[in-house]
Amino acid sequence: MSRASLANANARMHAAKARLLTRAEAAPLFSATDDVAMQRVVAALGVADPMRSVLRIYQTAIRGYPRGEPLFRALLARHEIEDVKVSWRRSRHGGITPLQIVEQLAATPYAAIAATVARAHGTDIAAAELAFDRWVSQRLLDEARRLPRREVLARRLVESVVRERDAELVRRGARWYGLTSVSGHADDVVTLRRERRRLCRRAFIGSPFLLAPAVAVILLAEEEMRAVQALVERQGDASLDGPLLRALAASQIGA
Repeated sequence: MSRASLANANARMHAAKARLLTRAEAAPLFSATDDVAMQRVVAALGVADPMRSVLRIYQTAIRGYPRGEPLFRALLARHEIEDVKVSWRRSRHGGITPLQIVEQLAATPYAAIAATVARAHGTDIAAAELAFDRWVSQRLLDEARRLPRREVLARRLVESVVRERDAELVRRGARWYGLTSVSGHADDVVTLRRERRRLCRRAFIGSPFLLAPAVAVILLAEEEMRAVQALVERQGDASLDGPLLRALAASQIGA
């Protein structure tokens, strides 16, 4: 790509970042304490369908940075794999078999991993979900390692995402599934997330010809979605302050 094209792509990502909520702009979400008030605030702020906004940013990044498309699609896979996992949960109740799910995924990037998981785990939902999550994380690392050496910050951002995913796998494996196959020390998630927010800020003061700004906008948009969802659920309930703290830690709303 020419430098002019990269500069234009960078400008579009900066414009997308400018549309993300700041802490001050999100203040009404913190003060709404009932569903009616919260829905009014959500509508006024235009965050009723945050995933739609996230997908729009992904599309902007993919169009603007063709060389970054494999990495962006690996990041997007974190969301798309959730649909595969939902289908797998249905197999536990006999509504569909893992092999039928594999057939449905034949024309997607998830067919091969679904076939592998079907053979290895069948309807063992816990093991299947763990396998899907590990596959997504490995795909992210593979794409990050393929980046040119100059893309240091983009690589660090992706590695931060994977570290958080690994920490969550340790927590979930031990707490929800009783799995002993997931070992290792769980990093402090809030600390990881705050560090990633700091790295995202750095991305906007570096070279406009790198992928880091686009990766940062994607991650900040995803974190805004997570923060808004947590605030909507909380509605003044202090017992949800812990999950809210984690949700806010990597977003501009939590800055």
